[in-house]
Amino acid sequence: MIRAVESEADLKLCARICRAVEEVSPPIHQLRAVRERLLLDPHGGYAYVSHSSVAGTAYAMVRVLPERRRRGIGAALVEAAASAARELGHDKAWGYVQPGDDESLRFLSDRGFAEVGREVELTRRVVRGEGAIPEGIHEIGEEHHVGAYAVSVAAVPDMATAGAAEARAFDDWVEAELTSAAVAHVAIEHGAVVGYATLQPTSDPTKLEHGFTGVLPEHRRRGLATALGRAQIAWAAEHGYEELFTTTGVPNTALRRQKAKLGYVEREGPILVRAPV
Repeated sequence: MIRAVESEADLKLCARICRAVEEVSPPIHQLRAVRERLLLDPHGGYAYVSHSSVAGTAYAMVRVLPERRRRGIGAALVEAAASAARELGHDKAWGYVQPGDDESLRFLSDRGFAEVGREVELTRRVVRGEGAIPEGIHEIGEEHHVGAYAVSVAAVPDMATAGAAEARAFDDWVEAELTSAAVAHVAIEHGAVVGYATLQPTSDPTKLEHGFTGVLPEHRRRGLATALGRAQIAWAAEHGYEELFTTTGVPNTALRRQKAKLGYVEREGPILVRAPV
């Protein structure tokens, strides 16, 4: 019953399932780019399994249409996702559950997944024409890729995730972080990249999701992450977007304070879970 995604119709079904569970979903072109990592039950569920930045751990997402639950679809997809994670060379997998979805949390707990963290969601409405790009912040060019990757290597291990995190290989990083981005900005000091931030598209053409934001350790606490955030707001406003959003771990008080300073509103976010596979 569970099979690989085979067609555009399959991709649209995955998007519809995700949207029913999470209100937004990746655009079809993003799903198309990762179709080899998607497992589908045509009766109303799918799984996405891939390498993650958490060392030794795959990222696994299982989603089932609410009206098709309690029929064994989710259980079969969890087993298929665990098998796919092992094929990728990992012995653990992590994912997340939407806040308030106690049924799914119990379902995963019964299958060996333990809660490892909670996040908050931060959103900001954008008004056309607001803001300005701060001095020293620029849209990324190919000449900035090596410097921005160095920021990723330095900053990813500091991220609050479901385990110790490490940066992707350079080519994977370019594909995952930059190729799929709506826009990426870099912070430049004395001709060198000292920070970068991305915005990622969603299935809702009015919304963008924050991707990675990082600053070299020796350049932190100088307002560069805030400057990158201001640039993102101004860019989104100039290009007609209406909302920006992101999630972060509850203990990440520095980012939460920074986003509050930029006008973001905070609400309860996803629950991170992890299990051996």
